[in-house]
Amino acid sequence: MRTAKLLEPLLTRERTMRLGTVASMRTRWITIVLDDLYHPHNLSAIIRSAEAFGIQDIHVIQVTNFFKPSPGISLGAQQWINIIRHGSIEDCVSHLRDKEYLILGADPPHDGRADDEGALAIEDLPLNNKVALAFGRERDGLHSELRDSCDRLFHIPMVGFTDSFNVSVSVGICLYELRKRLGKLEPEIWTMSRAEQMDLIDDWAVKSVRNGQRVLDEIKARLSGSNGTGRKRSKSAGSLHPSSQIMHFKGLSK
Repeated sequence: MRTAKLLEPLLTRERTMRLGTVASMRTRWITIVLDDLYHPHNLSAIIRSAEAFGIQDIHVIQVTNFFKPSPGISLGAQQWINIIRHGSIEDCVSHLRDKEYLILGADPPHDGRADDEGALAIEDLPLNNKVALAFGRERDGLHSELRDSCDRLFHIPMVGFTDSFNVSVSVGICLYELRKRLGKLEPEIWTMSRAEQMDLIDDWAVKSVRNGQRVLDEIKARLSGSNGTGRKRSKSAGSLHPSSQIMHFKGLSK
């Protein structure tokens, strides 16, 4: 029996339905790459935006800075997504290439730089392939190695005196724009597979129950005919419906 089914008696009907609805809108067609960011506020705001827009994976390059979001800003959003850490730019790029992502680097225009002519506006980014949006460190922007590894560069058009956004704002704008465009594609293109969705639902169900992993382990032990100490339970006790054995844990649910 799947994890979510075992824990279902501990969840409200609304919560169970919400898990399925959110999983059905998750995507790996778009992913985010953060190049050695150091400000906890920015990291947390990016996580919160990415989760809200249904992005399942965030890739973090950790060279000089350790990725540590601020719980007060992310509001727990980090528990619903996958944060994939890389020790070098090379490792991150290799991983994305293996997953067949186009790597698109966020880079504001610079007067007189020749390669800016090939940069795309955010609304023109291609979505006929999986894309990884790479964002550079505060003030410094993309590391030259990562920038050179990008398939294309892109920018957010601006008309004021200010020539760049805060990195967390940039991520939010880009995800909003691309998420709108995803909605115009066939869902089969950008949604996760049914198996991936079910795995997410199982994981989220555990996180939706207080002490979820401990509770799940105890339920499984009871269903397997063990009381957790290695002694066998009676055949009749082991044959009880899962919901009967789960009732003991109802006080632990969120």
